[in-house]
Amino acid sequence: MFVESAFITREFREEQIPILENVTCLSIVNKGTSIALVNGVSIYPSQKQILIVPDGTYSRVQLSVSYIDTFSSSKKGDTPSNKILLIYKKLI
Repeated sequence: MFVESAFITREFREEQIPILENVTCLSIVNKGTSIALVNGVSIYPSQKQILIVPDGTYSRVQLSVSYIDTFSSSKKGDTPSNKILLIYKKLI
């Protein structure tokens, strides 16, 4: 049996998070300026977090994402950026 898979890298904004099917590994990079809370895990700006380790199983993943504004002490005129980058391997 031959199983095909592909690494996929996609950037998402807060309102665009999909349900991922047949995922074998999942990493999330916070590309924004706010702290991202992904399924209860805090990910700080420019930090990478592995949520699903590549152990040979595959999963259906529904992500719950919210953001904590960290701009209270920064420059005026700046607005927070809420973006995450999903890097995952998927069976196709």
